[in-house]
Amino acid sequence: MAIGGATIEKLKQTWHAQVNDEEKWAANMRLLRAAGLFAGSIFLMRNFGDLMAI
Repeated sequence: MAIGGATIEKLKQTWHAQVNDEEKWAANMRLLRAAGLFAGSIFLMRNFGDLMAI
């Protein structure tokens, strides 16, 4: 059980380090925004791509 607790604490430390540091937070937000735009464009092209054809 101690191994699981240590792992959870390590995850909490990593989470807080990523969220509370302004530079890391900005980089993570840019990455999330890019991934969201990519996923959204795939969704639109798969569902409405035939309407965009000439």
